[in-house]
Amino acid sequence: MSMDSDNDWSSTASTGADGDASGSQDGDSTTENVGFFQRLMQSLVGILIGLALVGATIWGVFWNEGRAIGTARALNEGAAAAISVPATRVDPANEGRLVHLTGDLRAGAALADEEFQIRTQAIRLERRVEMYQWKEEQKTESRSNTGGSQTRTTTYSYEQVWSDRSIDSSRFRQRDSHSNPRMPIAGRSQTAPNATLGAFRADDRVIGLFGKGAERSFAVTADALQPFAARFGNRTRLSDGSVYVGDDPANPRIGDIRISYSILPEGAVSVVGRQIGHGLTAYVAGNGREVFLGETGTKSSAEMFTHAQEANSTITWILRAVALLVMWIGWFLVFRPFVILADIIPILGSAMAAGAGLVALALTLVVYLPVIALAWFWHRPVMSIVLIGVGIAGAYGLRMLGQSRRAAKAAAAPVPQAGYAAQPYPGQAYPGQGYPAQPYPANASAPAGAYPAPQPGYPPQPGYPQPQAYPASPQAAPASFLDVPSSLGGRNGAR
Repeated sequence: MSMDSDNDWSSTASTGADGDASGSQDGDSTTENVGFFQRLMQSLVGILIGLALVGATIWGVFWNEGRAIGTARALNEGAAAAISVPATRVDPANEGRLVHLTGDLRAGAALADEEFQIRTQAIRLERRVEMYQWKEEQKTESRSNTGGSQTRTTTYSYEQVWSDRSIDSSRFRQRDSHSNPRMPIAGRSQTAPNATLGAFRADDRVIGLFGKGAERSFAVTADALQPFAARFGNRTRLSDGSVYVGDDPANPRIGDIRISYSILPEGAVSVVGRQIGHGLTAYVAGNGREVFLGETGTKSSAEMFTHAQEANSTITWILRAVALLVMWIGWFLVFRPFVILADIIPILGSAMAAGAGLVALALTLVVYLPVIALAWFWHRPVMSIVLIGVGIAGAYGLRMLGQSRRAAKAAAAPVPQAGYAAQPYPGQAYPGQGYPAQPYPANASAPAGAYPAPQPGYPPQPGYPQPQAYPASPQAAPASFLDVPSSLGGRNGAR
């Protein structure tokens, strides 16, 4: 393979029919040979990009923690300051205060899409226009070669999709066979200009508190189809409450259009905002953060602030995860030149890439976690000091608890009696007692007097003479188990 920085291009077009309504794909591919020195220079530039990403991530972490803490403080302040008022009348005594109110959001007049004579009583009316178009996808696969060069194969594929934005096919690699027509109309959204919330005015900013999740679809009826037919001709038809311009909704073709509507309906809503005259606006907390909340349905002030805190926490964790990933990418780019150098032998390059990824992850954690801690210390020094003190106290408490448990176990351990083995017999355990270690193998004969008297309560053991039971009589029993009949091998008998 060539070691210089020149690029060798080749193109192979795949054969295939034009994409049909089912979204079939076709396309072609290009192959590029990138020399070792070009890859090395690109990786050196990547070091600067990587360091910039690491620096931007550090700044972003500080910004995100500050945003999260500032928003939480503003919401806490708002929750303490908000008062619930009826929406049926505007009380001048609450001028400038943060108020919570629940009432019916009304449009005042019908909204209309004059272009197609669609009218409805709603707070917001949105027209969505989609066109069936070609979309180009690129996928690049790289293969390292001996000597450090790399072969990159980029495959261009094309699929047919519904999109509410015009896709510029003039930038496609295959423009002639994948051409998109111009969208004849665009979507639009309008809100009621005279909406009210009880006795309060509801301007665009109040209505903007209720996003896409609060909307519902609005079906177009057959009676309203005529203006669309006049505009698009006899290919216009209804399909699932939407207007379809094409031959067959089940088998769309490039250039087919579908037009649908959605509305924000009238109904009960809850809003937390600052009362200004007969209107509502954002409340500015002491730290400069705005508090302006809105939800559909009847919600208490406490519920709304709880939901806002939960949303703030969710956004914070999402941004933290994104920052972690971006910092890892940055550190990996810093170590990329070592991967390129090792890639002279492809198998070593793969191993170095894996190692660089692990080192980048380690550096990410080493930098990221202290940055989070510093950000908290910067924005919440008192709480950070308290948490550090709690952590130290907890570690010290765990250490003392472990020491006390070890001391208690040592005090409860049995102490063997002097002259006795620590374990009386294999498989037996008698606390505080034991027989002397036996110098004789089991079942072997021992000289007279070698066996001590058995301890009361211990079972007979192999290798020891078994004690005998004597009937009650004036004759005294042997003083020990060694004074047994000669038939048992005691000291009174001959062996």
